[in-house]
Amino acid sequence: MLIWYVSYGSNMATTRLACYLRGGCPPGGNHSHRGARDTSEPRESIPVVIPGSVFFAGESRIWGGGRAFYDPDAPGTVAARAFLVTQEQFEDIHAQEPACYDRLVPLGTRDGIVMCTFTTRARGDVVTRNAPAPAYLATIADGLREGHGWDDPRVEDYLTRLRVS
Repeated sequence: MLIWYVSYGSNMATTRLACYLRGGCPPGGNHSHRGARDTSEPRESIPVVIPGSVFFAGESRIWGGGRAFYDPDAPGTVAARAFLVTQEQFEDIHAQEPACYDRLVPLGTRDGIVMCTFTTRARGDVVTRNAPAPAYLATIADGLREGHGWDDPRVEDYLTRLRVS
């Protein structure tokens, strides 16, 4: 069974997602992942825009600084990237994320295949925000360039908007 895994943070970058699939440590990070049972590449990736917003909170054990979380109930839109993976790969990616990513969010379907992401159950308007680390933002920027084809000024504008929202 296939599923579209929708990433809105560092996993938009293929080098970062590869750490969850094949194992390893992302550039600028300080934690290695074990990888998925099925280490094959996603079958496809597409740029998507989803309703809501992203906020940074908590403390990332991999990057330092805040982690990105998706708030589907907030106003706005989020640039994201959907990867076509197996259900098993999706479960293995999710299992390697911190326990605070405890909410699955269905995002409709594409070509009859479910689109889904994960985030925190905590509401974005009540958590204490924490700025993300530069290496984490750089990885998100890589994903925006890869997935959406954005140039540096557009990436910086988007990331600035996320940091102040």
